[in-house]
Formats: sequence, structure tokens, C-alpha cells
Amino acid sequence: MEAEPMTRPTLRQQDLSPELTVSVGFLLSKAAELVTADFEQSLRPYGIKARDYGVLTLLHQHGPLSQQRIGERLKIDRTTMVSVVDDLEGVGLVERMRDPEDRRRYAVTMTEKGRELFGGALAQVDREVHDAFLTPLTDGERSGLVDMLLRLVSHSSE
Repeated sequence: MEAEPMTRPTLRQQDLSPELTVSVGFLLSKAAELVTADFEQSLRPYGIKARDYGVLTLLHQHGPLSQQRIGERLKIDRTTMVSVVDDLEGVGLVERMRDPEDRRRYAVTMTEKGRELFGGALAQVDREVHDAFLTPLTDGERSGLVDMLLRLVSHSSE
């Protein structure tokens, strides 16, 4: 039996109260829910979730890192971080290796499979999902939105 495709939940402005149409927290939350649902649906065939993609992105950019360092950079708590690495290791995208600088720690590194998938299919999924989500915006508005979001999350993290 084939599963039916999920209906994408959306909000119509006319269905919202005037207060909600100007509530930054509510609107950001709903936008995040929508794009995350789309992203996770597109990542499902690869056995990963959006947060897993974040870990792979960090490893791709910086090379092997300790679980603690990854968690600090991505604001993922220790318990969740262990689960994320376990999941990524389970699908063969990362492996834990002894950290040569501190034998008490493990460094998480991408496997060859992880590097190939990240540079190919996952990069394409990321582009396609976000391009589709941002369709209502011009290129300038997209760039401006990303800039504003980066400033907001950077300011909040200081």
C-alpha cells in the first residue's frame, strides 16, 4: 500500500487575526515549520533530517570536529547531539574517530559516502527546497531576508 503524499499546511492571511499578521514570533515560527517540513520530506529518502544536514554542513566546512564543538556551534544539547551522530553513523555518513589532539575525545568525520552525498544530492535538495519556499520573493528580497535572519540569530546568540 502506497502512502498518500502529505498535504503541505499553509496559512492564509485572511484567516489570521490582525494581531497574528504582525506577530514576528508567530510568523517566523510558522515559516520555519513550513520550510522545515518541506526540507525534512525531501531529505527522508536519504535517511536524514534537517538538523543532520546542519551537522554535515559543518563537517564539510571545518573537517573533523568533536561532538561537543558541533553541539556548541549549532546550539544542539549534548543528549540530542549523541543521537544525531548515532543516526548519521547508522546511515554511514559519519564516523567517530579518536581525536589525535586529545585521545579522551572522539572527532566526528564525514565518510566518503557522506562527502559524496553532501556534495551531490543533498546540496541539490537544499537548493530546490529553499528556492521553492522562497518563490514569492525576488532575488533581492531573498538576499535581504537571509541577511536579516543572520543578523537576528547572531545578535541573539551573543
